[in-house]
Amino acid sequence: MLGVSLIEMYAKCGELVMAERVFEELLYRDVFSWNAIIVGYTQNDQADKALKCYEKMQCQKVIPNALTFASILSACACVGALDKGAKIHEDILKQGLLDDDIVLGNALVNMYAKCCALTKASRVFEELPLWDVVSWNILITGYMEDGQGEEALDCFVHMEQNGILPDETTYICILKACGTLGALQKGQQIHEKISIQGLLQENVVIGTVLVDMYAKCGALQIAEQVLRELPSRDAVSWNALIAGYTQHGLAEEALNCLRQMQSDGFVPDSATLSSVLNACCHLGLVDKCLTYLVEMSIDHGVKPHLEHYTCMVDVFGRAGHLEKAVEIIRELPSSNHCVLWRALLGACHKWGDIKVGRWAFEQAVLLDRSDQAAYVLMYNLYRTFNMHAEAERIEVMRRRNATNHMQELAFTVMGIH
Repeated sequence: MLGVSLIEMYAKCGELVMAERVFEELLYRDVFSWNAIIVGYTQNDQADKALKCYEKMQCQKVIPNALTFASILSACACVGALDKGAKIHEDILKQGLLDDDIVLGNALVNMYAKCCALTKASRVFEELPLWDVVSWNILITGYMEDGQGEEALDCFVHMEQNGILPDETTYICILKACGTLGALQKGQQIHEKISIQGLLQENVVIGTVLVDMYAKCGALQIAEQVLRELPSRDAVSWNALIAGYTQHGLAEEALNCLRQMQSDGFVPDSATLSSVLNACCHLGLVDKCLTYLVEMSIDHGVKPHLEHYTCMVDVFGRAGHLEKAVEIIRELPSSNHCVLWRALLGACHKWGDIKVGRWAFEQAVLLDRSDQAAYVLMYNLYRTFNMHAEAERIEVMRRRNATNHMQELAFTVMGIH
């Protein structure tokens, strides 16, 4: 037992090399020692090692228990190993372990959900002898992450009908579903439930997601009111509101929010910069864009990344400053991103610059010859100037490369490449 305790201690401290050393030096390895190292790998995001360890355990004829299976299912979920998870499911059923172990049942549902097998996850869920709030949260989250917001909301209704009280995780996921679907009325009902349970007083994440839900549903005044009434808020809360105003084309309001955020003592971050640059882009504030980029980089330590530079290319391109847009791309440490060239190509289409447009197109297809958007943009640019022969040549290239790309995908699936 001392060896098991040492393995667990080292694993919890992230010292997996030491945990492995202790494990290898054990004279006798039972299911508990195997579990300790497998759990250690899983908890330290080394799912592949956990799966290999499980295979070695099987070779040693050590019989897994519920903890082994729960840990390995978690590893399968991390790497999307659906077939492996399904095989473990069979082994669990053979041992009859699902009859009274809700943790193992939840791990099984989670594995199928994380592997995007929602139909199977739902079927396993229905067959579980017991459900708790974690069981429902796993299924609701699975639907939400799979883009099935309506199913997530239906699942929430069934959860309440079964007498299970939602917790913070439930509400966070359901509010995200409401925001994605634009289900304002449902979101308001959830808001009432959260207030009754007093969760806004102790959970800043729920408050932020609530602001985000209202913002995505277009109820921006309510979103701002909720933000101001939160007992505690942070930069993420403000970012949700700023992004909401930007997404709904209310750029002035977004910039006002930024000023209020800063006056309240909150430091803008990378997400703030993305929203602010987009707001400036909508308003055509070219100089402001550059000012915010430099200011946030120098004053707040926000390191600009691809999304920010793409927005800069877009804003200068929309304003007709193609030379400046090109300059931004040239000065980047790496311009190996199709999105940059597509932004420039889109601007060339707007302003009718064939020369720069052709150059941007060439750079885009050099990076990805199957980039359909680049072909369409270049085709439209030629068509605008009645250059029909050139446009047709681009269309032929697009079709040929699309066909080749599909063939390559087929070969990959067949294992030829």
